[in-house]
Amino acid sequence: MKYLFISLIMSIFLNASVFDEAINNFNKKEYQKAYNKFSILASNDNAEAQYNLALMNFKGLGLRVNKELAFFWYENSAKLGNARSQNNLAHMYFVGKDIKENKKLALKWFLLSAKQNYALAQLNIAMLYAGSISIKSQEQAFFWYEKAANQGVIIAQNNIATMYFFGHGTKKDLKKAFHYYSLAAKANNSVAQTNLAMMYFVGKIIGKDLDKTQYWLSIASKAGNKKAKMKLADMYRMGNYIDKDYKSAFDLYLSLAKEGNTKAMYYVGYAYFRAFGIKKDLYKCKFWMNKAKKLNHKRSSNFLKTHNL
Repeated sequence: MKYLFISLIMSIFLNASVFDEAINNFNKKEYQKAYNKFSILASNDNAEAQYNLALMNFKGLGLRVNKELAFFWYENSAKLGNARSQNNLAHMYFVGKDIKENKKLALKWFLLSAKQNYALAQLNIAMLYAGSISIKSQEQAFFWYEKAANQGVIIAQNNIATMYFFGHGTKKDLKKAFHYYSLAAKANNSVAQTNLAMMYFVGKIIGKDLDKTQYWLSIASKAGNKKAKMKLADMYRMGNYIDKDYKSAFDLYLSLAKEGNTKAMYYVGYAYFRAFGIKKDLYKCKFWMNKAKKLNHKRSSNFLKTHNL
């Protein structure tokens, strides 16, 4: 019995050593060496090695993409209790692109992973529940968003802030909404930055602060957030809350117009017509107004008719 115990310890140490070598090979992008070592360990029911084999097959790291083999190893690893494999297996069932879609099994594996405190699974299961309008589902969404948010998952922080803001799945609490929006905004989430800006704009609980409104809308706009761009452009154009700045408004509208926003197309055309922030150019005015008109923007159509353009 003593010799068996010693043999078992030696086997554990050897497996740990091989796994460390495999991870080292993987990090150095020596994928074939890593794959070979993970394969040896995976055949001995090493759940972490199986997870890594699945990941390599799924992403095609050092070999051709093989989603069927990825599924095989994710499933084996998940059954051995690996939280990351459980989450990824759930995702494959949920998407149903490479295997048959099965929402029930997706929920099962997301839940098993989430209960192991795997933050990404907590986010995923929260998003699943959030898709339903039932009170019970909203409460479950809140429960899992909170767990993920408190582990630093940025999307979860923004989403739970929104739930606090509107009182979905929990009691309405603007202070907590502000807290979580702030966390996500400081972590460079442009949606949260926009939401935080609007909380400063409205001013409930935290007090109206137009400087901070402009600051966070500017940060979110630079990150490409379309809602932030539009709100900031409108504020610059109207000058009701911040200093009027036609040039900045034009630049933001132009960016949005190029992305297909018809309201922005109208204001780009209008800027060219009135020489607001840009040199007057009737040709470009007509170009953008007609572009918006073709996309059924009535205000652009009326403008062209009124001004005989």
